[in-house]
Amino acid sequence: MNNTMERTRETMAHAVADLRSILVSGTLDTADRDDVLGFMIGVGDLYRQVEATLVIGTGVIEKRSATAERFDVSSDCRSANEVLQRTTGVAPTTVKRWSRLAATIKPERTLSSGEVRPAEFPALRDALTTGALGADGLEAATRPLREIKDRVDPADLAEVDEILAAMTTTTGAPVMCDTLRDSSLRLATDLDITGAEAEEEKAFRGRALRLGVKRNGLVPITGQLIPDVAGALCVLLDLINNPHGQPAGVKFQPSEDTDENPDVRTMVQRNHDALGTILAAVPNAPDMPTNGGGAPVLVIHATEDTVRAGEGWATIPGADATGTDVPVPFAAAKHVGCCGTVQHLTTAATGRIVKLTIDKRFFSPDQRRAITVRDRSCVIPGCHTPARWCEIHHVKEWSNGGQTDVDNGVLICWHHHRFIDRMGWDIRMADGVPEVRPPDWIDPTQSWKPTGSRAVPRPKRGA
Repeated sequence: MNNTMERTRETMAHAVADLRSILVSGTLDTADRDDVLGFMIGVGDLYRQVEATLVIGTGVIEKRSATAERFDVSSDCRSANEVLQRTTGVAPTTVKRWSRLAATIKPERTLSSGEVRPAEFPALRDALTTGALGADGLEAATRPLREIKDRVDPADLAEVDEILAAMTTTTGAPVMCDTLRDSSLRLATDLDITGAEAEEEKAFRGRALRLGVKRNGLVPITGQLIPDVAGALCVLLDLINNPHGQPAGVKFQPSEDTDENPDVRTMVQRNHDALGTILAAVPNAPDMPTNGGGAPVLVIHATEDTVRAGEGWATIPGADATGTDVPVPFAAAKHVGCCGTVQHLTTAATGRIVKLTIDKRFFSPDQRRAITVRDRSCVIPGCHTPARWCEIHHVKEWSNGGQTDVDNGVLICWHHHRFIDRMGWDIRMADGVPEVRPPDWIDPTQSWKPTGSRAVPRPKRGA
């Protein structure tokens, strides 16, 4: 055994040297497609075999560290985890993952007779051992099964184990993890007919939504949604991001060009802005409580000079997990204030309240209905966000004397409203109808264009 391991170490050293030579020489940059694909398939085979060795090796080292041998202590380490860290250079969390997977496939010894029972998923263990799947594939295949193993017949579980293992192969490209995960989940659902109620109860207890502490201008959000809540959110996100099933993009009128003025936001940024749209629309829902669902109140806590200059910082109380005032740029304060009530709070150096003014600038329900009939959706061309998800923007800012009336309000989505000042879009009213001028990179002529129904050419009579 020692001779075999020594020869294997030498072979691995040669393989590492060959791979290092390829990377250093830049051979991949000039290789043709077939060579690159074949090379990466071979690397994938090697990688899965290495992962299998790491998972099983982790189980071995942990087992030997728990006996009188104390493998970890004799290796001058505090734990088996440290042994793996020092020998492989990976993070502690990676070793924990290997340990979890090793526990999934290790043979079990019964306490009464000392007899060794087969691994929990023997077929998948064999697939891992032979390199047919790696750590990711093993986790994808076994996670849904581990959740139901105590509620189903072991014989049925063994059959599923065989089916999933048969999907893997040691020749050619490997099966994708998503395929294994979907198949395992589907098979587990078929087996666990009576487990739906138990899963529902467990999920209900584990539901959560948490706000973190603001860092670098962002408040992290974490949690777990029950599937129907997640599904409802996904439907709204998809609908807002692409409400008419049309390619995203800004344009003045229907065009056959599909690459004109693309939306440069990433998908996660678009999801964030869509969530902002949903939250902005919630206070307008007729069944929302008067207090909890009223227009947002922003407390601008600054000196009068800062408020007058329109620069610096404002605060939003309780906007993160600290529950304290969270500083936000004044531009954000202006945006929120356009949708509801703003309180200007001025304090002296001692903390005494010098002045508190309340500016009500939100449009009435009747005004909103009238503006909705006129604009129909966000007035930015190419943005199809429906009126019910839009906010109302003062074309002439309220702070500069703009009135809260239908001739000074336009429908605009959360995304364009929040960043209107930096996007380069201009809006004006012409005879009570909105006109829009795009950034110069969209329209070098910088001409004003009508929005809504006036933007669509009408057919000539008698044509």
